[in-house]
Amino acid sequence: MSAELFDKYRVSYEKGHLIFAEGDLGNEMFIIQSGRVRIFKNVDGFDQTLTVLEKGDFFGEMSILEGMPRSASAEAEEECELLKINSANFVAMIKANIEIAIRIMRKLSLRLREANSQIEKLMHASTGMLPQPEPGRVKVKKEASDVQAYLVSMMSGKTFPITKGEAYVGRIDRVTGAVPEIDLSDEDPKRFISRRHAKIVKNDQGFALVEEIGTVNGTFLNNQRLSTGAPMTLKNGDTLTFANITLTFYNTATE
Repeated sequence: MSAELFDKYRVSYEKGHLIFAEGDLGNEMFIIQSGRVRIFKNVDGFDQTLTVLEKGDFFGEMSILEGMPRSASAEAEEECELLKINSANFVAMIKANIEIAIRIMRKLSLRLREANSQIEKLMHASTGMLPQPEPGRVKVKKEASDVQAYLVSMMSGKTFPITKGEAYVGRIDRVTGAVPEIDLSDEDPKRFISRRHAKIVKNDQGFALVEEIGTVNGTFLNNQRLSTGAPMTLKNGDTLTFANITLTFYNTATE
């Protein structure tokens, strides 16, 4: 996001300051530039922490999109600097930061899936019937505990096993609650890697690396930058760089 474009929307809060309270009306969302913010709800008279957000995370966007009262409270867990975005400059913010736009869409998609699941459960509960699988479409859950491939960090030496046919690479996204299969949060203290940066998928040729839409700071295979959405075949010993974190790929089937 262009710092100059949004400088006038920067606001600072001291530790312990209540940014907004559950039930408040508001038409602003916030993007954390520094510090940490605690999101919490009052449950039976007690404050229950839902999540703690950090640099690059956002909150309060539902008030812009829905015009509804705040569903939770936000408090500065430490001294922090935020961008305060209202409905008038929301579109400019979306254009300036594609990653946040994608994360908002993913969050809304997750809420929609959860709502559909709840509706389905309520419908079956009201009829006293459980959903039945379609003939010929019975799925057997498979345990994917065997390591099919792995990545080794060139910085820390840590090994990241790949046990699924599709493994996302990135950082924990506390806004959506998504945790990637290959979580590089500890490898990236300065937060250069996107929360859903890329994915490693298994295909007929073996494994391939695909950069995710909305990724910033680049994805590189053997120092060659990838195009978003274009799969690149991986082989033993390949170096994969996500922003500034480099790992080596190994396929256990060909070792």
